[in-house]
Amino acid sequence: MKKQVIFMIILFSMLIVWSSCDDYATGVDPIIDAVQDELLTSENQVEFLINGVEARFATTCDLITVLGDLLSDALFFDYNCPNATYPTWSDINDGVITLDNNSVDGVFFNVGELRFFADDLIRRVGNIDFEDEALKKEALFTGSFYGAIARYFYATYFGLTQEQGGGIISIDEPGPFIPSAEMYDLALEKFDAALSYTDDEYMKRVINSLIARIHLYKGDYPSATTFAQNGLAEGEEPFQSLYNIESQNNWYIHAGIQRTQGTADYRFHDYIVEDANEANRVIIEEFVGNDGTTIYYRQFKYPENTSPIVFVSWQENELMLAETELRGGNSAGALARINNIRATHGIDALTAVDLDVLYVERDKELCFTGLRLPDQRRFDKWHLGPGTWKYLPITERERNINPNIGP
Repeated sequence: MKKQVIFMIILFSMLIVWSSCDDYATGVDPIIDAVQDELLTSENQVEFLINGVEARFATTCDLITVLGDLLSDALFFDYNCPNATYPTWSDINDGVITLDNNSVDGVFFNVGELRFFADDLIRRVGNIDFEDEALKKEALFTGSFYGAIARYFYATYFGLTQEQGGGIISIDEPGPFIPSAEMYDLALEKFDAALSYTDDEYMKRVINSLIARIHLYKGDYPSATTFAQNGLAEGEEPFQSLYNIESQNNWYIHAGIQRTQGTADYRFHDYIVEDANEANRVIIEEFVGNDGTTIYYRQFKYPENTSPIVFVSWQENELMLAETELRGGNSAGALARINNIRATHGIDALTAVDLDVLYVERDKELCFTGLRLPDQRRFDKWHLGPGTWKYLPITERERNINPNIGP
């Protein structure tokens, strides 16, 4: 049965204080409102803890994918756009990011919380005598699955230097820097654990697709093929991050209708000019700049403040298989997969495909989901000048407190 992220935002899930709460990121201010820690290590609080992990995933997913696309060439920042006012977003757009950028600091904090909440859920399960074994298994699955995603976020979006990706995991003391390749391996270990805790066939395929994505990013194409072959299948619903009126989708809030601080690159409009049917998957709308004359385009993939975000889909899974086939010399197989995806949008078939064509197909199919940044790096198609950030920097607050990395 399909399982999506159950996004049940309530006030207390944002006020939870768990033991050693400063461990999820070493630079954390004390929290005033708190749930007593010992009361949470109880079977009757496990559902609450699960909801807190799932909620933090959702409030991290939107922010990190928006800023990832802003650093990439998917979005750009222009003060001429109505309500585009954040200099921190302008700096991210330019790839010249100071370590005290508070927009980056906010999402780094969120990833740290997600990692801590997920790992701490597993720790608590070990200290509870369960009567409901199914609930115990669900908790272990939740902690493992979202713990893997937190590590994936670190490896994919953050870096110690402009070109050195990775993150920090602090347990009892500030942790060392973990490069992306090693962090991906830690994510894979967590995904493997999650597979052992679920009997849900849909979720197993979701995890296999996410494992395939990590292997693809690591350049391990045989492993990516193996897991993608057991990933999401055509017609299956995507795994999504869900939002509600209490906690809204930040794509809508900051790169959409409410406020367009992140504007869609003009090439997305060009795709539609070249083929009108591309509008079935490249969903944008036109708006006018502050000067009253300049035309811009913004994403309309998330038309409401409660619009879900696709975290992984069968279409992405097919594109991964197409890529590994191309890299293995099977262009005919790759072409068939790509044309199958295009057909679902009413777009004419291609007659040939290579890695450059695949790169564009990924751009169209996966637009506004935060996946452009890792694609630009691994296809060696960086759009900014030398010395610019290709990752969001591990922020000053963490560097100042963590002696393993320094300021």
